[in-house]
Amino acid sequence: MYLIAVEGIDGAGKTTIANFVREELLKLGIPAIVLKEPTEGKYGKIIKESEKRFDPEKELELFILDRKEDVEKNILPALNKGISVIMDRYYYSSVAYQGARGLDPEEILKVNESIAPVPDLTIILDVEPEIALKRIKNRKKLTPFEELEYLKKVREIFLSIKRPEIRVVDASKSLEEVKDEVIYHVLELLSSRGSFLELRLRRT
Repeated sequence: MYLIAVEGIDGAGKTTIANFVREELLKLGIPAIVLKEPTEGKYGKIIKESEKRFDPEKELELFILDRKEDVEKNILPALNKGISVIMDRYYYSSVAYQGARGLDPEEILKVNESIAPVPDLTIILDVEPEIALKRIKNRKKLTPFEELEYLKKVREIFLSIKRPEIRVVDASKSLEEVKDEVIYHVLELLSSRGSFLELRLRRT
């Protein structure tokens, strides 16, 4: 089983790609689910239902509490059952979004990696904030998380994170091109574990 995170600024296409990855894994006979953060749990609802943003420290605390609950109740139980998990946002979002509010990105990363498993693969969907905001405006009202100058800082932090499992994908391309690049990285992960070869042999 695999833990795959799909990250990026608002409007990058995370939900579409997370669901796409799940469908592709299922086609290969790999059980998989998509989990979204913030969750529908106690702390996730506080984050989503608040009309105004909390101060950076409180906001980070709520995201960490929500993620800790997600890990204990959803992520680890699924992985332990042999079900791959695709995260529609994960802890790199905390690094970027709360880091853009002045908190130390490295410290945020350290805290999160102490309570949450490291992904086997992280796809960062990179798109210029101006493009992302045009996409968002076509479907909903903007939130305080979706202001241009703020998203520029968030994107900058996303691109500054250096971890071996991170792959950056240009999300300004057509959806089919993005999907092609994403599935390339997913198959690369499966091949590195021998899983893809085993699946192909099983089908022949």
